[in-house]
Amino acid sequence: MIGLRKLHLIVGFTLVPFLLVTTGTGLYILLTNNYQPLRWHGWFKWGGLILAVGIVFLAVSGGILYLSMRIQQWKRRAKAKAAADAAPKPPPTV
Repeated sequence: MIGLRKLHLIVGFTLVPFLLVTTGTGLYILLTNNYQPLRWHGWFKWGGLILAVGIVFLAVSGGILYLSMRIQQWKRRAKAKAAADAAPKPPPTV
């Protein structure tokens, strides 16, 4: 899981500048109807496909990392509950 976490971070931080440029120019085009920065928005032929694959990878790996964290958390809680149930109980006081 450590390797997946590192790969998730590397891919995420690599895609950030490209996502910011694409989002910024796309919003600019939508809000101003000025199609001059269109060459920046479509920064190269396969850019959109690379961003889409990267975002899908981030979604899938993030889901896997989240589920593994939750499963570990459930196991720790079950172990703590079992230990608490197995602990000797004090005698009742009158």
